[in-house]
Amino acid sequence: MAQSAGPVEEHDVPAARGEEAETVTVTDLLAEPQLRNTLVAGRDGTSAVARWCVPLSELAEGADPTEAGLVVHAPVSRLRGPDGAGLVREVVAAGAVALLVRLDPVDAAAPAVLARLLPEARAAADEARLPLALLPSGADFRSVSRLVATKVLAQSTHVLEYSDRVHRSLGEILARGTGIPALAHGMSRMAGVPALVVDLDGTVLAHESAVGRVARAPEQVVQALHRYSDTVGVAAGGHQHAVSLEPVGTPAGAVVPLVSPVAIGGEPCGLVAVLEPVDATAHDRAQRRVVVQEGAVLIGAEMLRIRSMTEAEERTRGDFVVDLVHGRFADGQQLLARARHHGFVPDERYVTLVVEPDPPVSDDARTVRRFQAAARAAERIEHRGSAPVLAAPLGGNLVVVAPVGTGADGNEPRALAGAVASAVQAKLSGTARVAFGAPGPGASGTAQSYREARTALSLARRVDAAPVIGYEDLRIFVALREVADSENGRRFAREVLAPLRRADGHNRSLESVVLAYIAESGNLNAAARRLGLHRNTTLYKLDRVSRAIGMDIRSSDTQFMVWLAHHVDTLATVNDGLDAELAPPP
Repeated sequence: MAQSAGPVEEHDVPAARGEEAETVTVTDLLAEPQLRNTLVAGRDGTSAVARWCVPLSELAEGADPTEAGLVVHAPVSRLRGPDGAGLVREVVAAGAVALLVRLDPVDAAAPAVLARLLPEARAAADEARLPLALLPSGADFRSVSRLVATKVLAQSTHVLEYSDRVHRSLGEILARGTGIPALAHGMSRMAGVPALVVDLDGTVLAHESAVGRVARAPEQVVQALHRYSDTVGVAAGGHQHAVSLEPVGTPAGAVVPLVSPVAIGGEPCGLVAVLEPVDATAHDRAQRRVVVQEGAVLIGAEMLRIRSMTEAEERTRGDFVVDLVHGRFADGQQLLARARHHGFVPDERYVTLVVEPDPPVSDDARTVRRFQAAARAAERIEHRGSAPVLAAPLGGNLVVVAPVGTGADGNEPRALAGAVASAVQAKLSGTARVAFGAPGPGASGTAQSYREARTALSLARRVDAAPVIGYEDLRIFVALREVADSENGRRFAREVLAPLRRADGHNRSLESVVLAYIAESGNLNAAARRLGLHRNTTLYKLDRVSRAIGMDIRSSDTQFMVWLAHHVDTLATVNDGLDAELAPPP
């Protein structure tokens, strides 16, 4: 099996190789006839980018030379003798990338002789890796600066022309509205290598293999891009430079992801990459850099269009789900008019599930985006019904309305709840509690199932319940439903619990003690262990309970009475909260 050629480790963020500007280097300048065979020192620095030329006098007069790409033109008289080394160091400190020295007519000599001229300056240039070239006496500043400007402008014009051609080609694809995969295909065709588009969560939005057939995106590359997305930012002004990541893959198939971020409204929302071979030429890399940068801009526009449509559709669907589970449709015609658009079938049986994330969903953009992705994942779960699954955020929770079909058995809602829990937890960083009600027909059955799911969710927080729980699992509370809704039942709960709560200032410590005692079937030692209290402290508190309610708490009848009052009070509190929430708007 082939060994990996420098793959990115799981715990590392892929490092950028640095931006390779599509401009002129010192090597390119020295290849021009006027400057050819003039380099005498600093050969290690010839890959630096050159942008313009200034005379040494302007450098000495305090002109701003700190911008990258500065070429300095100097007379030979300034570099003769020991002072030449000091001048070289000053030029380097000013940020220059090359020093072009104009010789005097008396210095005319064969190249071998010129190579020994200015030994101090040449030694300093080699040490500083500053290219130093000796120009003939006719190479004055005007001619040299014109050469640099013409070369840089020609290269910039070439890059702009190629950028314009790429932008127009991808723009035509964008105008046809064929989506992100078509844009990725266009990028791959122009770059001649595979193209990949991912969101910030590592989901592949498009992959073009560049071989004319559908292929799965390389997992190693997707992981590398996902790790890099944690470090990506949007540059000021919105211009995004492409960067090359470290090679990913095996020696036989290693690729270098050339990546540019996609931004919407100044915020990164994804990555565009082409996967070029490790031995790509500088010219090919420069052209692919343009493809990636232009592609990121237009894919950002397409993402914005898709996001606008998706958000509008999600808002509409969310409003429908909220009205559906709250039972707010005035008549059947109003229901049918909106149900048809969302695929809701009034004759179908539905179960409503409520998902509560832990930790709760915060307001930061990434968490909200993941919560929305969780809703879409819940809508894609497999189910038996003919109608689609509907999901929408509601009050920090996720409400899922799923068809179960007329022949569904009692286990299907629980299986759906488990699938929803897995789908949501895969998108969120944390766990999720899922509660569901009994399936019911149409809009009325959906609303009743939602109320039961919310009741089960609220009760599950108060008891030691499983992460996935149905309303029918809380059989005790289901049996007490009518009692908790009756005035007699509520009065009974108040009369039993009020003295107990008054006795300890309403902090309910005595109530928690007696409930632990009841849960342990009257075993004092077990109750003390459950509460984390000393046995004598627990006994003292139980004596206070007996005095407060006027009955011996060691009696099984008294224990049952307190237990029943607590459960009726809990269910009544939950029902009152739901009544207030589900009441129709004024």
